[in-house]
Amino acid sequence: MFDINYIRSEFPITGKYFKVFGSDEPRRLIYLDHGASTHSSLTVLNKYVDFIKNYYSNVHRGRHFLSMISTELFDRVYDTIIRFISADKDSNSVIITSNTTQALDMAACCMKDFEGITLVSLMEHHSNDLPHRHRGKVIHFGVRQDGSIDIDDLELKLRLNKVKLVAVTGASNVTGFMPDIHKIAELAHQHGAEILVDAAQLLAHKKINVKPDSDLQHIDFLAAAGHKAYAPFGSAFLFGPREILDRSLPYIPGGGTVLFVSENDYVYAPSPDRHQGGTPNIAGAIALAESLSFLEKIGMQNIREHEIELTEYAIDKLKKIPEVPLLGDIPAENRLGVICFNINGLNNGLVADILNNEAAIATRNGRFCAHPYMSFLLGRDDSDEIIQRLRKGEKFDIGGAVRISFGLYNTTEEIDITCDMIGKIAERKWKGVYNNKKYFDCSNIELSAS
Repeated sequence: MFDINYIRSEFPITGKYFKVFGSDEPRRLIYLDHGASTHSSLTVLNKYVDFIKNYYSNVHRGRHFLSMISTELFDRVYDTIIRFISADKDSNSVIITSNTTQALDMAACCMKDFEGITLVSLMEHHSNDLPHRHRGKVIHFGVRQDGSIDIDDLELKLRLNKVKLVAVTGASNVTGFMPDIHKIAELAHQHGAEILVDAAQLLAHKKINVKPDSDLQHIDFLAAAGHKAYAPFGSAFLFGPREILDRSLPYIPGGGTVLFVSENDYVYAPSPDRHQGGTPNIAGAIALAESLSFLEKIGMQNIREHEIELTEYAIDKLKKIPEVPLLGDIPAENRLGVICFNINGLNNGLVADILNNEAAIATRNGRFCAHPYMSFLLGRDDSDEIIQRLRKGEKFDIGGAVRISFGLYNTTEEIDITCDMIGKIAERKWKGVYNNKKYFDCSNIELSAS
């Protein structure tokens, strides 16, 4: 059962208010920026604080009580992640990283010496594109007019090229589209390639099953982060085949990555230690595991059904507002609760400013670190011109959109308020005067202990 009242009570941010322009009464924050970062529940925060207060110590270093307890709690994180993604831990490993970008870069690094090119989808976040470009030849496979992956183009390029890796998102941070990663894995394996899935957006929204290693649809590499799954910033992971991870040089060689060092030689440790140079974010990793357990308690299917309901409701309401085009045309059952839109004739930054300053609605705007995909969805073919102008030092608007993205505690009532405000903006009925300056002054904000 999905108990929205219990869930909202778990998140202190749902009780946050801000003073807005044109109102004497503060407005309750409507947070619709889960695609960027999610807030932590009390369950997760309490676990995090409890570790910091009572067990704070380094792992795998000491024989005293605190170090032994810290090590035990940290080592359990691996098992929690393995269970959450239904993986085989004997032949695979989980590497704790600081964010998804680092995890994806680590995978690219481990695959750099393999023969072949990397196929990258056009809808990727830059973090699952640029690391591959820096380490070898990349060819992009395309998307269809509705914003979905062009599987036929992928299959064609697999046939025409010697491919070592297919890099694809588990869910787009722009349209929310969820590719059939298992079908893509099967195609990749049939052509002798591995698959890397960027699950940053997917992890907290839908059950992930990487499937057994022997299955053609097995996911070889998978990366994700806690800050998009209701855990604090600074902890993420890369799941991957132990054989590949252990044949690669350490991502950052140093303390913790070795079994022994002599004056003239050294022996590196197996994974995960091999790629976890230095002290990890122990508290963050423990909080990540706690958050995954929290999500399991709610039920991933319950979470998915709630999100589909919100997404269908929001898309239906937005489509009824004149002059508000949506990017992509993906049915709710095939996407996450991520919706990008524009208001004709208005800059996306202005729209985001008005939503925030006059209704305390938190959105995201811009190109969402997915510039090629955004150019395609916006129907723009001026990327070369933009690059040349930027290289000359020009400052100008490169275009974009406004994004709303739903989380566990969002409601249809919040969607009603948001769509009503978007309608007013489309009718040019906002109250403030905006001149590219921030309306809200953050300079005097002080963090409280409460």
